[in-house]
Amino acid sequence: MIRPHQQNSIRSPALFLFVGLIDLVFFQPTAAAEKIRLGVPVIAVQYAPLFLGIREKIFSAEGLDVEVNVMRTDLAITALNTSSLDYIGHGGAGLRGASRGFPIRLIFALDDKAAFWLFTQADIRDAGMLKNKKIGVSFPGDTPHLILKRFLRRRGLDPETEVTYVAGQFSPIGFQGLVAGVLDGAVLAPPYTVLAEEKGFRILAFLGDEVPDAPTINGIVTSGKKIRSQPDQVKRMVRATFKSVQLYRQKADLATKFLAAEFNFAFPAAQRVYRQAAAMLRPDGEVTVEKIRDVLNLAKEAGQAEMRLDSPEKLLDFSFLQEVRREAAGAQKKPRP
Repeated sequence: MIRPHQQNSIRSPALFLFVGLIDLVFFQPTAAAEKIRLGVPVIAVQYAPLFLGIREKIFSAEGLDVEVNVMRTDLAITALNTSSLDYIGHGGAGLRGASRGFPIRLIFALDDKAAFWLFTQADIRDAGMLKNKKIGVSFPGDTPHLILKRFLRRRGLDPETEVTYVAGQFSPIGFQGLVAGVLDGAVLAPPYTVLAEEKGFRILAFLGDEVPDAPTINGIVTSGKKIRSQPDQVKRMVRATFKSVQLYRQKADLATKFLAAEFNFAFPAAQRVYRQAAAMLRPDGEVTVEKIRDVLNLAKEAGQAEMRLDSPEKLLDFSFLQEVRREAAGAQKKPRP
């Protein structure tokens, strides 16, 4: 496997999450390319369209030299607002930072569902059997934990007293906890959903469908200052993201091979991971104001500072995306010479 180029590389302190992508191959951009710093919470499958776009030089074609940095959401929001980062991929979690007064905007939405599944040991057949059981979550108050609690409440359990949460169980660790038998259940994200299914663990629920009012909204977020000061760059970032998502959706074989190579999957597993991930992508890159309201309500549930919920549209700016889509539609209508 070819090692990453020095200029286009991923800086990740969380190697245990997705070791396979540390070898992600990026090409050297053109000499005139602008250095763009993108922050993401993890190197994960939900961001694969972006990584594929970088790999296929879509961002370079827009004059953007993308450097991917992995960091916690709170640090990423601060870095965004001090211009240490240009964009973040934290989506809904990033937007909840607006409750702290940061002027940030979602400019492209990759999805509008929570990409989490609840897996259990094979003998646990329904949610009622989770009473007094141990469930692995990333950490208390994080989005997967809050979504799980809503699911349990809707299935008739008291999520505060009738189950035990085991913190620190990010997907790879939670998967291993299921394998070792020390967990009765775990909230997992792709690709560990596919690996867990292969091991015979039970899919108790796809939380994205079971709790539709708790979306994660992975996507591209930037600052109001960036939009005002560098609108041309923002448009090129949005255009490259849009093209990357279209490539990922339309070239399933290319995307699947990419997943298999960069996440160290067997090809059949990569096919199943791709189907799961591609099904959640927003083809138009937009989400509704109601989904943003759901994100902000989740912030209140997490105990974050209360913010006004009467104007969630202020957290959205899809004007660049809408212009990009119009231009793309116009280009398709032009007759070929």
